[in-house]
Parts: sequence; structure tokens; C-alpha cells
Amino acid sequence: MLRSQFLLEIAFPALVLCLTAVLLYGAVASDTGYGSLAALEREAGEKEAELTVLEIRREALEKRADLLNSRSLDPDLLDERIRSVLGYSRDGDVVISRDELNLLLENAER
Repeated sequence: MLRSQFLLEIAFPALVLCLTAVLLYGAVASDTGYGSLAALEREAGEKEAELTVLEIRREALEKRADLLNSRSLDPDLLDERIRSVLGYSRDGDVVISRDELNLLLENAER
């Protein structure tokens, strides 16, 4: 009788209290609890910003790739870009280096 009274009045409430304390600690202070919610929200915001930047970059790359499509490619523009990037010129083209151009512009300003 004394043993069952001890279990009902002291041991069981103490066990329930300890279990409640462990669950509350887990809900508030653990890695998966409420305490880590702010860090997860901050990380989600950073990832959303990174996603926005990557989407903008992807759109720009898609536009550049569309320009390479043979149906939308202007042959004259392509020829001009190839010549400027590779430094090629045709017979009869006049090529002025940047140094010469800067010198001519400085002399023209005087």
C-alpha cells in the first residue's frame, strides 16, 4: 500500500515532470527546435537572394546563347565581332591602335 501510494503521489508526477522538461528543452534549445528557427530563416533568405542572382545570370546566358542561333545571327555583326576579338583585318582596312588613337585625340584637343 505504501509502495503504490509512493508511486502514485511522488514517482509518477516526478517522471511526468522530467519527461515534460526533456521535451520542452528539445522543442526550444535543440538543433531542430524553436531556437534554430531564426538561423534557418536567415539562411533561407540568403539562399533566396543567391537564387535571384543565379536566375538573372541564367537569363543573361540564355540571351547570349539565343544570339548564337544561326536563324537570329547577323553575319555582319558576327564578322565584326570575330575581327575585333581575334584582331583580324581585311585588305584595305585601316587599323589604328589604341595608343595611336589616344595620341591623335590628345593632339586634336590642343
